[in-house]
Amino acid sequence: MSYNGTVTCRHCYQRGHNKRTCPAYTEKLRSYAQGEVDSGEGQNGYWHQQYAKRTGTWVDGTCAREQKKGRRDAGQKRRCTYCGKQGHNRRSCPTLAADCTSWASQALDFRRRIVADMRERGLGIGALVLQERWNEQYLSLVDNILWEQITHQMGNNDILAGQRVGHGQRRWSGGYPESDFNPHSYHKAQVVGPVGPAAVDATLPEDFFDNAVLMKLAKVAKKEHRSDDYHDNLYNYE
Repeated sequence: MSYNGTVTCRHCYQRGHNKRTCPAYTEKLRSYAQGEVDSGEGQNGYWHQQYAKRTGTWVDGTCAREQKKGRRDAGQKRRCTYCGKQGHNRRSCPTLAADCTSWASQALDFRRRIVADMRERGLGIGALVLQERWNEQYLSLVDNILWEQITHQMGNNDILAGQRVGHGQRRWSGGYPESDFNPHSYHKAQVVGPVGPAAVDATLPEDFFDNAVLMKLAKVAKKEHRSDDYHDNLYNYE
């Protein structure tokens, strides 16, 4: 394509079409194909087959649709990078769609339960949290919650942030306190100045439980992943 956006053919150098649709190149293939027919090669000739693939017909006008490669035919040979099966790509993979739906369902259940736990603990904006690190204890005032990070896969990720009490402008961040939601927490944080349930709900995003949001998060979480049976499908293991 030239600088002004007009397609230029690499065969005839005319503007307005490319080599794939070039009538001069099609005619050239037809001429070569006819020469192979005249020499007795028939439909086995290289140029004759190239002509058939391009036009969908042999030089005598009979149908050669089996030779013409279209997108639909090529799609049957595509292999999905998520499940390893042929016939579709990652965008249209039914396994990925089902796994994303399952992921979103698990995340929704997790979010509902952890919000209930936050209400019970009084863990929200304005809560005082006592944390121990390197044998030192200090208080922090929670002023931010990274709600988008809260899923069943958050682990020890930092989801709380705040200002250390008595330490000037020094900031603090940490994961969820040790509980069923983070059984291997290394933050050793506990709420010592709780807020009321209404305070927790006041900063809860309106779309925190929205399925469309969770599905977007699911797609991000699955972006670099493959299905559990990917290699079985790829190598046709029984």
